[in-house]
Formats: sequence, C-alpha cells, structure tokens
Amino acid sequence: MRKSLVAALVTAVTAVLSVGPGTPATAASEFCARTAPNSSILFYRELTGAAVTGTLEAGRWQQKAALTLPDGYTSAAVSRDSLLLWDAFSGKGESGTFTEGKYTRVKAFDDDALDGWHSVTASGDSVVLGELSGDGVVMGSLKNGVYQQVRDYGDIGEDWWLVGSSCDTMVIVESTEETAGDFRFSLTYGTLQNGVYTQVGSRDEDAYLSDLVAMNGDLIATKDSVMAAFSETKTEFVSKVGTATDGKVSALRDGGSSARFETVSRTADSVIFYKAGGTARTATLSGGQFAAVGPLAGMAQGWGMIAGGV
Repeated sequence: MRKSLVAALVTAVTAVLSVGPGTPATAASEFCARTAPNSSILFYRELTGAAVTGTLEAGRWQQKAALTLPDGYTSAAVSRDSLLLWDAFSGKGESGTFTEGKYTRVKAFDDDALDGWHSVTASGDSVVLGELSGDGVVMGSLKNGVYQQVRDYGDIGEDWWLVGSSCDTMVIVESTEETAGDFRFSLTYGTLQNGVYTQVGSRDEDAYLSDLVAMNGDLIATKDSVMAAFSETKTEFVSKVGTATDGKVSALRDGGSSARFETVSRTADSVIFYKAGGTARTATLSGGQFAAVGPLAGMAQGWGMIAGGV
C-alpha cells in the first residue's frame, strides 16, 4: 500500500468543523438497517496495557470501564458488535463482544494468523487487513466477538493510498500512473459485508484528492458518512464530507477548516480528535453532515490507540 493505513496508530487528521446540509443518504443495507449502531470506543496504551472503554454518542463521551489488557497490541478493529486486538509483529491477540461501551473477551490467540498484518478499516461486520511489508490485503468477518478470515485479495492494495469504511461501504483513494511519476487519483467505493468487498463505482475527483494524498491526509467514516481531511499548514486542517451507504458515496462537499489534532477516531455517529497531551474535542458526523460539539474535559494523556465502532 502506498501509505501506511494502521488505523489504530495513525497520527493525523482533523479538527472541529461545521457544514451545511448535503446530499441525502441512500438506504442502508439490510444488515445495517436491522442492527444497532455501535457507539463503543476503546482507548489503549501499548506499553502498559491500560485501557478505558465507553460510548461516544452524539458527540458525548461516557466512560463505562477501566481495564488492564495485555500490553503490546499494535492494531485494533471494531465492528457493530465486536473488538479485535492484536500485535502485528507477533500475531498475539484477542477478540470479544464490544457493545454499549463494554468489552467481553471471547477468544485469545497466539499464532501466525495475524502476524505481519495491520488494521486497515472495519465495517459493520467485516475487517480489512493489510500487509505490514507489502501490498497484500485479506478480509474477514468480525461479529459475535470472533474474527474469521474470508478471502485473500492478493496485492489489491498496491495502488491504495487511503481507506475508510462506514457500516456497509468501503471507500478507497487509489491511483493510476498515467506517465512516469504522474498519477491520477480516483475515489473508488463498494460494499463491504460478510468479509467480502464488491466494487460498485469509481470516479475521478478534483485536485482535492491529489492534495489529500500529498498532505498525508486521511479518511474517517461513521455509520453512514465519510470525511476526507488533510493539513494545509502545521496548525490547520481542511475537509470534505459526504454520505457512504449501500456501497455508494455521494459527492463530497467542503467541510471547512479548523485547528489540527494528532489522532482522530470514530464511532457510529461521532468523531473524536485527540492530542497525546490529553486535549480532545468531539463532533458528530451523520447523514453526510459534520457539526462540532465541543471540548472533552478530563481526558487522560498518553492514549496511543483509539478505536471505535460503526
């Protein structure tokens, strides 16, 4: 893959924005329509294994539990009802149910299944993994507290730069090399269900995608929406937002700009922006609309991995 997509370790993206009404979302898939959105979110420290879980719903944080997990986990993925945690360098990990901010371990493992793989993105019932040292991609199901590999896609990730997923729709920024060193970027999207990706469409976007890649930007997706954001300066981010449902992505609209944060994560309808020093802000991202909520008081310092449901 062109850019490291380690979702749990990413140190980027954006800040607090406010946008107007957008293109109405299409209907969600049957699975997403009948299952409850997951507002659960995990904060984890790799060196100590200390963790906190809770819910982030409508931009409001509520802590549910403080946990001591094994240390050393480098990747995490959260679906509608499950959490997968593992060390990408050893393959050691665990999975369990994760709803209403409460995690219950179902399975622990210490084998080669996830050795050398990091988390790319997760949908309502699926997870996408990428090779740490190559372009390989595998996908599997993540439900009822258990991960099960479904398909090996080979080197499909060779031209992927950025990836995100809503409950049922995976969004990819990928490139085509037209001449030596000259790339054309496109937004590709499709369904991600039961561990299988099926492309639905692809379109060229304006220069924004080129800037998104050049500025080391990111994609963040909630249950039905996607946000693409990058830093124009050392202190400010800009973004575009749209809907992402049933394998389709609406036209992306300007989402404004705001102050820069180090780490961003999502839940079903919310986004948290976090700095390692303990500063955090939250916002909602739902129906293709982004709205600031405000600062989050009392957030601890030093969380290296933040992963939320959809």
